Amino acid sequence: MWLISPAKINLFLQVLRKREDNYHEIYSLFQKISLYDEIELRRGKTEFSLSFSCEEEIPLEKNLLFKTWRLFKEAFSVGEEISLRVKKRIPLGAGLGGGSSNAGTLLKALGQLFGIPKDKLYPLAIKLGADVPFFLEDYRAALARGIGEHLEEAPSFEAYYLLIYPGFKIETAWAYQNLNLTKAREPVYYEATLPPWESPQGLINDFKVLIYRHYPIYHELERHLYDLGAIAVNLSGTGSTIYGVFGEPPVEAYARLKKLIKGGKIFLAKNLT
Repeated sequence: MWLISPAKINLFLQVLRKREDNYHEIYSLFQKISLYDEIELRRGKTEFSLSFSCEEEIPLEKNLLFKTWRLFKEAFSVGEEISLRVKKRIPLGAGLGGGSSNAGTLLKALGQLFGIPKDKLYPLAIKLGADVPFFLEDYRAALARGIGEHLEEAPSFEAYYLLIYPGFKIETAWAYQNLNLTKAREPVYYEATLPPWESPQGLINDFKVLIYRHYPIYHELERHLYDLGAIAVNLSGTGSTIYGVFGEPPVEAYARLKKLIKGGKIFLAKNLT
């Protein structure tokens, strides 16, 4: 069984308050895009196995796919094992939700294979990570509240993206710790019928000032994207991926950007609609 595990971007991300449990309340728009990992799932095995085709090693005990299977197996008393082979395209630590997507995609497939209704999978998804419930859903785009687990389906407007992964990770925990949010605040709301990049407030990301201050290269990357015709530019999540929004397929801009950017990765993708 082959599974397609899509990346996501945050079209906007606002951090509203820090909770007593040290999580943060957010208001964000999650959007699935046409950048995928592929997962081959085989069931009926006598022992679990997990292999990756990617550029860096992922320790088994830290991998969300391993954690997802163990949690599912224990929760529903599954007696057999599975094997997983993963072709990674989504960079790790890039703010594109690759690990969460893998977990949510696998969880959804396991529910289908073993006859477990989706509502029984949500508690597992939340345990695995705040973004995982989004990938358990069939939504192309969703407004996310709470820590990201409260989802409301949103329109998925047609758009294209040039994504730049600059070749380094930004740890989410570090970004939240250094945001220095001192008091709760109300969100800046977006009109649901309007593409967010056309809204007067633009694409808000509350981590942008912090990340640009610590990594000045983002000023240059943003300038490149605007020079190539981007309608808007934003970070995804806490970074490290920065992206430009385009109304038409930016094929020529992609080719030019490939010559400009050294030491990272560039992806051309579109919204799933």
